[in-house]
Amino acid sequence: MKNSSEICNQMTAYQSNTEFQKSTYGNLAQSALMSSPLQANILSRSLPITPNNGDQADQILEIDLPKVLTRRMTKNDYLTTANGHKIKQEIFCNNCQRINMTRLETEYGIGAIQVTCLLIFLFWPLCWLPCVLKSCKDIIHYCPFCNQIVGRTPYTFC
Repeated sequence: MKNSSEICNQMTAYQSNTEFQKSTYGNLAQSALMSSPLQANILSRSLPITPNNGDQADQILEIDLPKVLTRRMTKNDYLTTANGHKIKQEIFCNNCQRINMTRLETEYGIGAIQVTCLLIFLFWPLCWLPCVLKSCKDIIHYCPFCNQIVGRTPYTFC
C-alpha cells in the first residue's frame, strides 16, 4: 500500500495535468479513500453549503474527486412512534426529548385471545400455546429513560 506522501504527490501531479484518464482517476479515488492520513486532508478542505431547513448541516467535499454529499442526522430524521414495528427502533421521544433505542415488552392482547378461542374449538389440548408464545403477544415499545409508551404493535392472526 502506498504511503500518504506518495498519494499527495500523485494528486498534485494529476490536478496540474489536464489530460488524465478516467481509469487512473478511479484508482486515485480508491487510494485516497483507503489511507487515513489523506482523509483528514480531504475533510479539512470541505466547504459547507446552505442548509435545506436551517437545522441540517449539509456539506460537499470540494476536491477534484467525485462530489460526495454528507448530512448530519437531526431529530426530524428519527421516528417519533414505534407503532407497527416488531423489533427495537431508534426513536426521538417527545416526552424526554432524547434519541434512543426502545425497550420491548410483550402483553397478552386481543389477537392472542382470538387465537386461543379458535384453538379451543379446533383442538382444545393446544389452547394454552398463545398464552406462552411471545410471537402471539402484543409488542409494546417503551422509552428506556422516561418509561413512556412510544409504540404498540398488536398481534394479528394471518
